[in-house]
Amino acid sequence: MQCDIHVMVRFPDRCRRAVTAAILVALASGCEPSGPSQPNVLLIVVDTLRYDHLGCYGYERDTSPQIDALAADSILVERAYATAPWTLPSIASMFTGLYPNSHATTKLNSKLPDDVTTLAEILKQQGYVTGGVISHVLLTVDRNFNQGFDQYHPAMRGNTHDTASTNVVTQRAQNYLRQFAGQDQPFFIFAHYFDPHYNYLRHAEFGFSAPSVGRLKPGQDVEGLYDMAADLTPEEVQFLRDLYDEEIRYTDRGIGRLVATLKELHLYDQTLILLVGDHGEEFVDHGNLGHARSLYDEVVRVPLILRNPHDRDGPRRVEGPVSLVSLTPTILDLLGVDSGKVGFQARSFAPVLASEESPQSHVVYCEVDFGYYEVYRKALLMNGRKIIRDDTTGKIEIYDLNEDPFEKQDLATSSPDAITTLLPVLESHIKLARGEAFDAEQTTLSAEQLEQLRSLGYLGQD
Repeated sequence: MQCDIHVMVRFPDRCRRAVTAAILVALASGCEPSGPSQPNVLLIVVDTLRYDHLGCYGYERDTSPQIDALAADSILVERAYATAPWTLPSIASMFTGLYPNSHATTKLNSKLPDDVTTLAEILKQQGYVTGGVISHVLLTVDRNFNQGFDQYHPAMRGNTHDTASTNVVTQRAQNYLRQFAGQDQPFFIFAHYFDPHYNYLRHAEFGFSAPSVGRLKPGQDVEGLYDMAADLTPEEVQFLRDLYDEEIRYTDRGIGRLVATLKELHLYDQTLILLVGDHGEEFVDHGNLGHARSLYDEVVRVPLILRNPHDRDGPRRVEGPVSLVSLTPTILDLLGVDSGKVGFQARSFAPVLASEESPQSHVVYCEVDFGYYEVYRKALLMNGRKIIRDDTTGKIEIYDLNEDPFEKQDLATSSPDAITTLLPVLESHIKLARGEAFDAEQTTLSAEQLEQLRSLGYLGQD
């Protein structure tokens, strides 16, 4: 059964909570629960996962045999983009269908506003049982990312980047599968893997990295790396890539176990599976290390693999581009929930997956407002060309991604027509995000949380 969902984005402050509650009551009372015939949903998000370090995206090193096997049985989107180059705003956009400046979860002390309606809340009201397991301090309960989840558990203790968390994430997600498999409800499980995030640990069983190179060793403190970024040798940069690849291979093994559990429980062909990255990673591609500083493709272009049990066209590759701000409307679309009247800021890309709509009709918009780095940038991709604007300096960059996929040749001076074409569209998206913005909400960070964020490189070099 299809059910129209009416979700407005902007309400007077005093009414927002009441209206959101009314929306969810209407969902529960006005539509029948989905029932066990509805597909389950498994959303796997891998933190800091570059698309071009996976075999299914052409990487020569064997970093991802389990992800590659899933991709071979799925739809792989060649060009998928996060809305932001760091975890908090990126995953908030995935959950809400809103751009970062609209859901207002853009600062280190931000929390998801109570009155934002999330994917988990919608699915719960559609009769789904919901469970989440996370491995990042930015996604905890005190930041409201548990909205709509029946169960929501962290898989980390202390500073996650000092220890591998993949095994715990996998085990908790497997436990959800076994628990939910015995119920007469479809399930939604969110599994967030963290290990490719720095600090990069060594997994010597995969044999990609040396014990150390030059000044670097596994687990190198990220602030120390920032200090060295300007004069890292090519061998040291490659060492970081090698460690990063071992972290991906280690995570890939855990994902393989999770998918295997789906099959053991005879749930694989009843489950909509999505695997995405929340952002990528820079290895001095444009002079930086890490993420959250820029909007080049190495940090905002991410893998997207989708297996729909109801898809009749078989495994395939879809060019894109698509934006992960469309993830929630796309999931609802594939489940048969009519999202045409929902207050999302981008439409479903399900028609692109089905070759019913040209991917060129989709515009990708990204933004980063990161005060600690004093980085304020916006970017837009349309018809193969990408514009990046630095809001602080006013500098504009233009790249033709079809001819220059690594964004090495700035065309801003030589192609003024591109600026004339792209800049008004960029400004319209900025206006859209800001014009429908929720009031920002904040959480108080403890001394332990501040130290965790500092150790992850989010608080600069002070």
